[in-house]
Amino acid sequence: MERRGTRRRAAGYASGGGRERSRTVVTGLSSPQATEARLQALLSSLDDLVFELDADGTYLGVWTTDAALLVAPKDELIGRTVRDAIGDEIGVRLIEVIRHVLGTGSPEIFEYRLDVPAGVRWFQGRVAPIEDAGNHPSAVCLLVRDITVQKVAEEEITKSLAREQLLSRLSDALPLGLFQIDTDARITFTNDRLHTILGDVPAATLEEQLSSVVEEDRSVLESAIASVLADRPVDDIEIRLRAPALESSPAAAERVCLLSLRALTDTAGVVSGAVGCLSDVTDRVQLRRELEVRASVDELTRCMNRAATLDVLGRATVASTAAGKGIAVVFLDLDQFKSVNDRYGHGAGDRLLAATADCLRSAVRDRDDVGRLGGDEFLVICPEVETPELAVRIGERIAAAVRTTVDLGPAVVDLHASIGVAWTNEPLGSDAFIAQADTAMYTSKRAGRRGVSLFTPARAEAD
Repeated sequence: MERRGTRRRAAGYASGGGRERSRTVVTGLSSPQATEARLQALLSSLDDLVFELDADGTYLGVWTTDAALLVAPKDELIGRTVRDAIGDEIGVRLIEVIRHVLGTGSPEIFEYRLDVPAGVRWFQGRVAPIEDAGNHPSAVCLLVRDITVQKVAEEEITKSLAREQLLSRLSDALPLGLFQIDTDARITFTNDRLHTILGDVPAATLEEQLSSVVEEDRSVLESAIASVLADRPVDDIEIRLRAPALESSPAAAERVCLLSLRALTDTAGVVSGAVGCLSDVTDRVQLRRELEVRASVDELTRCMNRAATLDVLGRATVASTAAGKGIAVVFLDLDQFKSVNDRYGHGAGDRLLAATADCLRSAVRDRDDVGRLGGDEFLVICPEVETPELAVRIGERIAAAVRTTVDLGPAVVDLHASIGVAWTNEPLGSDAFIAQADTAMYTSKRAGRRGVSLFTPARAEAD
C-alpha cells in the first residue's frame, strides 16, 4: 500500500468537477429526523468522501458514492482508527492534523497518496471541527476529494519543465550548433554554439541564418531543407561558409560544417518542422584531405604515386574516348640515373628526381597530370589531345624542359631523359596504354637517348 501526505491550512475548499446528481427530498419527518435525513441526502449527492473522526482518529461515520476510493468497505471502517486503516505513515500525520484543528478551531488541508481498490490515487482532505452541544470541538469532519488527475497533470508539467531545462543545458553544453524550424523554415530555437559558428546574425528563417554559406553549396542546402520538411530521408551534408565571426582571420575565414537535418512529427505523424545540428568539421576535413594527399602523392617528388597515376589514367582515358577525343601518355625515363646514384649517393639521386618533377610540372598543360611510376620513371597524362602528331609535340616540349643542368651539391650534372609517347582515341586499359609508351621510350633509348618516339603497332612488332 503506497502512502504519502502533506498538510496546509485551509483558506476554503471549492467543489467542482463532480457528476450531476438528483437531490433527495425528505418530508413529513420530525425536526431531528428531518435534519438527519437532509444531511444524509446532502452527503449522498457529493462526489467527495466524507468521514467523521474523533480526536484519536477513530471513524465515527463514512459517506461515499464510490466505494472503490475507500481502503475498506464502510462497515469495516467504523470503529477503526486511521492508523489501523490507512497505515502509520499517513495515519499518524492525520491524527496530528485532527488534534491541531480541534485545538485551534480552524480547518486545515491535508494531501496524501493512497493505494485503494481504484488504484494508487492522490487525495486532498479538508479537516474541519465539529462542535458538541456545549460548543466545544469534539470531533472533525474530513471531506476528501480525489485529485489524481490534477496531480498527474502537475507532475507531467514538472517533468516537462525539467526536460526543457535539461535540454536547454545540454544544448548549451554540446560543442554543436542546434536549431529548430517550423514547416515554413522559420527558426523557433537556436543555441549559443550556433551563433558562435555562424556569427550573431539576426535571422527569422533558416535561409537568413545560413546566409554565410558559399554560393556553390546553397543549392545542396536548399534541397536538403525542402526534403526534410517533405519527410524525405536526408543525408548529412558538408557545407562551406564564411562566418562573420571569422572574417578577422582570413586564413580561417572559410570553414567546413557538417549539417544534419531530421524531421519532427506530431502525434498524427504529420511533419511539424525539423531539428538541425551544425558542427564545425574544418579540422577534420583538412586532416582527411591531407591523408588523401599522402595516400596519392609521392612524398619525394610531390607527383602522383603509381596507384594514383593508374587510377587517374583509367578515368581520363574513359572520359576522353567517350567524348570522341584522343588522349596521350608521355613515358619518361632518366638517362644515366644509376651512375649519378652510384657516384654521388642516393641523396644526390633524390635531388635529381625532385628537379625532374619540377621541370615536368613547368612544361605540362593545366589539365595534364604528372605521376611517378617508380625509380626514375615518370608518366604524364595528357587528355584531349586530338592527334598523334600533337602528342609528339607535347613529348618534345617535355624533353626540352628536362634538358637542363641540376646542382646536386657535390656536382652539377646534365639532366636528360628518353621519352616514349602513346596516343589513342579508343578505349584502352591503363596497363596496356603505359606498356605502349614504355615500348616507345625504349625505342628512344636505343636510338641514342634524349629523343622522343611515338608508339606504333609496326614499331612494336619490330621491337
